[in-house]
Amino acid sequence: MATKKSVAQHCENNILYIPAALYCMRDVKPLLHSPHAAIFYKELEQDLVDIEFYTSEVCLVYIKTGQEVITTCDNKTFTLGLNEAIFLPKGLNLHSDYINSGDPLNAYLLFFSDDIVTDFLATGANISPSSTEEATIFKINQHPLITLFFQSLQATYLSLHNSPHLLKLKLLEILHLIDINDHEKQLRSRLSLQQQASKQQENPKRNIKRLMKKYIISNLNVKDFAALSGRSVSSFNREFKQLYGTTAKQWIVQKRLTHARMLLVDKRLSVTETANEVGYENVSHFITAFKKMYNQTPHQIKTES
Repeated sequence: MATKKSVAQHCENNILYIPAALYCMRDVKPLLHSPHAAIFYKELEQDLVDIEFYTSEVCLVYIKTGQEVITTCDNKTFTLGLNEAIFLPKGLNLHSDYINSGDPLNAYLLFFSDDIVTDFLATGANISPSSTEEATIFKINQHPLITLFFQSLQATYLSLHNSPHLLKLKLLEILHLIDINDHEKQLRSRLSLQQQASKQQENPKRNIKRLMKKYIISNLNVKDFAALSGRSVSSFNREFKQLYGTTAKQWIVQKRLTHARMLLVDKRLSVTETANEVGYENVSHFITAFKKMYNQTPHQIKTES
């Protein structure tokens, strides 16, 4: 049997698709689960920085110990600490950061299938959100009953055989506990919006800054980055300029040529090797762009260093 990877090992080269990928992680344990709903308990082994993950089901994250920062595609951050929880709609690309500053990150992740959401919304007041609203992330108000719910989970269910029927009851229970203390009815509103969506967004938006940082040294062009980010080229260029104050094309060229100079001077790579390393398939195009930026050819820079 293959050894299970940690979350950190899996995410070195992969987006973490949750909940499906969590069943293969050695530092995440399913307490109760069914095909589209589950309750997991995670105990992280090490710092996790810039972990990109995708929510394929509605998710609730509750922090038992430690602190986690979740960042959206538009760079809005949510910091979660002891006994704090957050609601994550499905169909989002997000980033998670955890640095151990004394307490390990222990947390519960709860996933709600469409039928559970439907059963919950069928009770209580009917919420009719505006057609212009979107299902967004929001933090859950702390309440002693919610804390007690999570305190009981691991002690009660860690040693039991899996029960999909019990899972559904527990997931409905936590939704109702949140709803009791949710005076603005944010949970019902967002779940109603989620239910109204006919299908998941095919290409959910990704965080531009983190996407560029990860893939800048590649042969991807502006059109490729726009597609990866879940945006049209025009939307990508507009948001990029708001973030960086310059065009995506200019920024990409500058970053790649700056890296190329380092490869020539410090790593002593050849001109051809350097061109290939920074994403230029045509060496002549690389030399022309390099000379335009540095007023010297790559060979001159390499020779003089």
